[in-house]
Amino acid sequence: MPRAFPESEPMSTDDKSALEHEFDVMLARAGIAVPPDRRAGVMGGCHEMRRFAAVIRREPLPATSEPSNVFSLKPYVRTD
Repeated sequence: MPRAFPESEPMSTDDKSALEHEFDVMLARAGIAVPPDRRAGVMGGCHEMRRFAAVIRREPLPATSEPSNVFSLKPYVRTD
């Protein structure tokens, strides 16, 4: 499977262990159980999301990059 960010360095064993521990803690706090046969896939997704977040945070984004408010409540608000 191709990696989303092939130029980045692979995680060290310590990083992977820390990520797995953090993941386990978050799941336990949320009361969620991941079936053992799906754990590897979920951990892979968690790892890729962490890497993606790091790429996004490299450069500060201007306010113009933020999504605009595309919803208007005016059609639903009574004025009478």
